[in-house]
Amino acid sequence: MMKNIFKTFSILLAVFLLTSCSKLDINVNPVNPVTSPSNLRLPAILGNMAYHNYSHARFASYHSFYLTTRLSNTRIESQLDYNAITRLGAWRWHYFDVGSNCRGLIETAQREGSFNYLGVAKIMLAYSYLTATDSFGDMPYSQAYSASFNPVYDPQQQVYAGIESLLNEGLADLEKASPSDRPMNATSDLIFSGDLRKWAAFAKAVKARMYLHTANFDNGYDRLITTVDDALANFDDAIYKYPAGATREWEMNLWGPQVASPEFNFADIRNVLVESMHTDFLMNYLTLNEAGLTYDPRLFKLTTPGANNRYLAARASEGLSTLGLPTGTTMADFANLYNGFWTRNDSPAPFILKEELYFIKAEALFYKGNLEAAHAAYELGIETNLRRLGVSDADIAAYMTTSKVVSDPTVLKISDIMMQKYVAMYLQGETWVDMRRYGYSTTAYPGIYYPRNALAEWQGRWIQRLPYDRQTEYIYNPQEIARFGADARDWVFNPVWWAEQSQLKN
Repeated sequence: MMKNIFKTFSILLAVFLLTSCSKLDINVNPVNPVTSPSNLRLPAILGNMAYHNYSHARFASYHSFYLTTRLSNTRIESQLDYNAITRLGAWRWHYFDVGSNCRGLIETAQREGSFNYLGVAKIMLAYSYLTATDSFGDMPYSQAYSASFNPVYDPQQQVYAGIESLLNEGLADLEKASPSDRPMNATSDLIFSGDLRKWAAFAKAVKARMYLHTANFDNGYDRLITTVDDALANFDDAIYKYPAGATREWEMNLWGPQVASPEFNFADIRNVLVESMHTDFLMNYLTLNEAGLTYDPRLFKLTTPGANNRYLAARASEGLSTLGLPTGTTMADFANLYNGFWTRNDSPAPFILKEELYFIKAEALFYKGNLEAAHAAYELGIETNLRRLGVSDADIAAYMTTSKVVSDPTVLKISDIMMQKYVAMYLQGETWVDMRRYGYSTTAYPGIYYPRNALAEWQGRWIQRLPYDRQTEYIYNPQEIARFGADARDWVFNPVWWAEQSQLKN
């Protein structure tokens, strides 16, 4: 009898499930939505992109001689050895935190018919790809987000072509935007408050940054100058602003002292500014001792005084072991790197600044032989950066008459442009791109030197890229990693495509 009851119950349950399958899906929560509207997706993308930029700059700032640690035996910062690293969050910040959300926003905006969000999503995806590929080189593009566990790594040249296509599509979508689109305002757009003209200018600025990387070998200076001018016509600084007085770590700048070691972040991209100091390469350029100025006035804006109110510098990779430092030197004798313009808890996070565009234009015009126009752009870049940091008018006027600023266009050198850009781009990852384009040349960067404590096995080679994330790529895509040799100990010393092709190295 009991057996018949269970049999009857099983049959009824099967009938119920079969007849109800169209109404019940155990994978869908009827209370919580599975998608978010465009206006709720965009803020997360912009905030994640600020962290994505930091995840590259965290390493690039040491490789581009802004900073060195007090220790001479740190694997990455001093010895240029990435082989012991187990996680590289910069890879995931692109593909997961920014890229996958951009893809989701593209799909959502298409369903909504919101061309404003569609265009911005494509522009941000392009910007994220450019940031990532300039550090990693070859990477999945054509098969990215295809549900493949082992997507093919496209050559960087093809990734660049994809980035340009995304930017062109994004600009075209912005042109199609209309009042029927979902509204975009300061709540959803934390960069430009829904001003699509500024988004279009930003897309052109991203193009200009990308074109600069290849202009020296693809005859692209005319295209570059035109693109910069188009961008500058409506450009406003692309900056992510963190809220003042925030109490939650994920609402703070990762360069700030509060989140030097945040609980939510990857161990490899926690900042170590408390154990770092400026290199002599940077401080030598910031030291003036003329026109009433002991230092470049930007030094006091970018840092705060150390406990001993001194501004010593150390050799890259050598830190406190630097020969020639006064006896008894401690960290208190160096500038405090926290609480500067870019290193407060609530400091803004730059995407692309106007001074960068001026210096890009100056470099392009220099190689076109138009020194008068190059000099004008060069001076605009310097003055824009000084004013941004809050330097007084009197100090700006004094600084512009020092030997650090060339007054005669006919004697302008590429090093004049690149060193001023170097200061203006303090702690930004794009400086590492510039240095690799020039092969760390003393022609562009007078006084630069090879780090003494880089491992001897590197044979004096300069670091050229970041390794791929070992907890994903080397586990799930080992065939691709092996195909182009990314499993070699010296992989990070192999130039990316545009650095290998560069004609600026000498």
